[in-house]
Amino acid sequence: MNSVTGAEVNSGDAEIAGLGPETFSIWGDIRFAKDAFLQAKVQGNVQSAKKLVVAPEAEVSGRVQAGEICVQGKIEGGVEAAGQAWIKAGALVHKLCVAHALRIEPGADFRGELRVGFGRG
Repeated sequence: MNSVTGAEVNSGDAEIAGLGPETFSIWGDIRFAKDAFLQAKVQGNVQSAKKLVVAPEAEVSGRVQAGEICVQGKIEGGVEAAGQAWIKAGALVHKLCVAHALRIEPGADFRGELRVGFGRG
């Protein structure tokens, strides 16, 4: 198994992907400065300044924050989107989802608290 261990991984790259038949694993926080595609197992928080796609084979045990988020994989720890969060069929999100706009497809597994929209009293 390929792995990265550390307190924090900063990436300007647009993709962190699995290599070959094994899964790429990261222990620590990840921060992307631009649009990103995550295809790995992460034990930590993930942040993207822009759009983030969590691939079907990706698993995150931590909080995921981005401008916009498309979840196709598994997130145990919550999702926070400044814009839209999209939880696709087959995806799993547990704990909390905070977003300005939210789309949950039939077949998605969401369990937790929802907070949708901002600036509404």
